[in-house]
Amino acid sequence: MRKWSTPEILKALRSLDEAVLADEFVDLRTEEYRLLRYPERLLSPTLPPAQVVWSNTLRSLDLVFEEVASEVKQWGLDAIHWWVSSATHPLDTEAYLRAHGGVLSDSYQVLARELGDDAPENSRSTEINVELVSDERSLRDAIAVETRGWGRSLPDEQAISVRLTETLDNLQTSGEFHFVAYLAGSPAATASCRINGELARLYGAITLPEFRSHGCYSAVLSSRLCQARDLGAKVAVTRGRPSTSGPILAKAGFIVHDVENCYRLSIY
Repeated sequence: MRKWSTPEILKALRSLDEAVLADEFVDLRTEEYRLLRYPERLLSPTLPPAQVVWSNTLRSLDLVFEEVASEVKQWGLDAIHWWVSSATHPLDTEAYLRAHGGVLSDSYQVLARELGDDAPENSRSTEINVELVSDERSLRDAIAVETRGWGRSLPDEQAISVRLTETLDNLQTSGEFHFVAYLAGSPAATASCRINGELARLYGAITLPEFRSHGCYSAVLSSRLCQARDLGAKVAVTRGRPSTSGPILAKAGFIVHDVENCYRLSIY
């Protein structure tokens, strides 16, 4: 099996990030930046509404910032969250954000792991049971974990019905799948994976506070890796916070390929 280089992994992840989003997103793209306005249903303490997810400009950062700030003000918001990574240009963007009042609000590692025969099997507690989300019951359990774990509003019945149809369709095409973990019979964690060719993108993992440090994250991680490998994926890529999922991912054989930092800047 060929080895995936860091540039290949980061390019593949950026390509997935460029996917067209649902109509409820405001997705403002220029040649210099991409500004997203996330819908209310997805917002949480860790997912702010207005984010510059990438930037690459030759213009003055003062001009670019004012342009972005003007757009965000029209949305009735008072802050921008600006992400920087190894792909951000100019290279002093992070220093610029700090100098203009930017406060570090989040940080992710970009991690990847090749999926050979050594995809980790999880020696989970006998009290942890992991299920593929494949029917209404398991979907509702996954949604319940997401809703409380991320601090979101519970979707209405129509939205749940639409999501069930999408989930079942994705299982048929092997394009995307979700797992839910139960600890002593209670829904405790959930996580997702999207397959794109040889790449498996892991995302959306959340464990309810009362079930953390019991192996639930590791259990859904192992299940996703094994499922992705069985569906033909050769490498798994994800983002993990250094203080939470990052160490678990490293223990499972993931290697850090980049670091992405987010800065909150007030625009009033």
